[in-house]
Amino acid sequence: MPSNYFFASVCIDILHGDVDRLFHYKIPHELEILPGRRVRVPFGLGDAVKIGYVMEVTDALPEGVAPEKIKEIHSCFDDFSVLTEETIRLAFWMQKKYYTTLAACVRAIVPGSKADGKFPVARRKPPVSEAVPCDIILTDEQRRAVSQIEKTIDTGGKPPILLHGVTGSGKTEVYLHAIEKVLAVGKQAIVLVPEIALTPQMVNLFSARFGSAVAVTHSRLTQAERFQIWKMALLGEVSLVIGPRSAVFAPFPRLGLIVIDEEHEHTYHSETAPKYDAREVAVARGELCGGAVVLGSATPGLESYFKALRAEYDLVKLSERINRTLPEIHVVDMRSEMRRGNTSVFSRDFQTALAETIAEGRQAILFLNRRGYSSFVSCRWCGHVMGCENCRVNHTYHADKGRLLCHYCGEGTAMPSRCPICESEHIKKYGTGTQKVEEEISALFPEIKVLRMDMDTTRGKHGHAKILDAFRTGGAQVLIGTQMVAKGLDFPNVTLVGVIAADMSLHTGDFRAGEYTYQLLTQVAGRAGRARFSGRVFIQTFNPDHYAIALAEKNDYEKFYEHEIALREAMIYPPFSHVFSVMLTGAKEREVIVALQTLSAIMDYVNERDGKERFELIGLSPAFISMIRKQFRWKLLVKSREEAPLVAFVLYCIKKLRQSDPLKNMTLHLTLNPIMME
Repeated sequence: MPSNYFFASVCIDILHGDVDRLFHYKIPHELEILPGRRVRVPFGLGDAVKIGYVMEVTDALPEGVAPEKIKEIHSCFDDFSVLTEETIRLAFWMQKKYYTTLAACVRAIVPGSKADGKFPVARRKPPVSEAVPCDIILTDEQRRAVSQIEKTIDTGGKPPILLHGVTGSGKTEVYLHAIEKVLAVGKQAIVLVPEIALTPQMVNLFSARFGSAVAVTHSRLTQAERFQIWKMALLGEVSLVIGPRSAVFAPFPRLGLIVIDEEHEHTYHSETAPKYDAREVAVARGELCGGAVVLGSATPGLESYFKALRAEYDLVKLSERINRTLPEIHVVDMRSEMRRGNTSVFSRDFQTALAETIAEGRQAILFLNRRGYSSFVSCRWCGHVMGCENCRVNHTYHADKGRLLCHYCGEGTAMPSRCPICESEHIKKYGTGTQKVEEEISALFPEIKVLRMDMDTTRGKHGHAKILDAFRTGGAQVLIGTQMVAKGLDFPNVTLVGVIAADMSLHTGDFRAGEYTYQLLTQVAGRAGRARFSGRVFIQTFNPDHYAIALAEKNDYEKFYEHEIALREAMIYPPFSHVFSVMLTGAKEREVIVALQTLSAIMDYVNERDGKERFELIGLSPAFISMIRKQFRWKLLVKSREEAPLVAFVLYCIKKLRQSDPLKNMTLHLTLNPIMME
């Protein structure tokens, strides 16, 4: 083969692990092929045309690669590189970090293309406006925070900064000033938010400051709209991208700052391959591009705060609200309410407070960690609970549709008049959902307007924005919602927050349940009294003595951290250990179980053979949701104090398993330190 040819190392856009390596192709003289370009290549014995991503261009082949077997690239898809040098390196980092294929990582970084491989056509680019120095006067704490972030930006971005600020302390204004600094020196910034519901609010705030330099991306946009935002970031046509988890991949050529708002939220963890953590990806990007990373929260994740105390992160605190007044928090023992004959979902004290709030012309938020009308429907005669045939979960009754729906696969059925098992007519709906709360509020206060915000009322691109705008402009006195109303929202007229069934999140079976509960209660309490009016919060619970609830009432994060970190250390849970989750899914449950039993036996043997028994096996057990879309889900957990030996051990044992069992028609899911136990 002539020596004047160049060669491309190509990642084929196929997710199967058997082709998870780079393939080499000859570059025709007439094509300009650069790293990051998408190309059409012949692949396999039949030379089927596949899409590939050029990861490297070289004038030499690796040792052992026969030149006569090298095929030639057919053509280029685009006139630009869809991957930058930085995002190519990021893809390789994610492949190793999250135990997945390189193609899956590239797909996460690059927005999905059409079936024919073509990207949708982007509309005309908007003008870019320069950053309204603003006239807002910062507090002393805010000035110190901004100064620390600016110092980190100037010195190459290390280490990441944990901004621990109580709710209403002005973290967003700190972000705005830091971004102003970044844009002023010709760089770009990314702001991550945990919920789509927060995106409109953040966009309004940042657009007011930075104009059309701001772009927003999220999963409710069309494919063409998402690609438009992505390409404008790639070409430097916008300077700031705001959005949930996937916005961390905005391909800015001069990235200077990544802000992760509400960094404690589990929504930053992807539940599909690659199962990446956007916080980890952000820190990795910061190291690759020399940009600063700011993780902000009133209730930081335990691992993040642990790193800050060990100086792996810089810790910056905002200890006071802008209005210097935290809301009054009252924990209500609902057991006492029941004994006093109150069977309503609302305590008597909360009903009184709500009446006072409405009379004063103020607004209230009611938080419930559920959606739908009731949590389940069952037969009172035989005890049968109506469930999904595709997934091992209960159906949820939705009054507006008059149907039972599965919240995992979306399948539904009509509300039965008779039990399908015993044919009894004694069918009853149990539990409390957002629709039922809405009905009770309307019955108690028929003269007021109520808005409900959950997955069912926010379907569609602008579902969240319409509800929030209506509430902000006084279109309703009460907003009822699930977790999307518990974080980040800022309504000056809200002076009352009610939490219904506060202890529900304590019973998930996850070792992080206490942490999640404390964070959730503190965050939703922070929605009250954020402006010049004082706020009140009523936390209704059947478990008022639990430390997470008691310390949320006192709004004492440090005390909570001390209590929780001591429990983690005693139980040898993260951050004092690492947990590797091995999940296997398949259509035949017996095959899934047998395969994992074999893996468990291999692990036991290797662990004992080495004589140290450094690894603790937990399981084998069904996943929290043991079947989704007719795929059975079983898992095995392995725990160790040391990360590198744990990873090597698990991967070695899986390799041994595959030598005897190819796991045909089954899918293996590997997650190190999962955010939530699956």
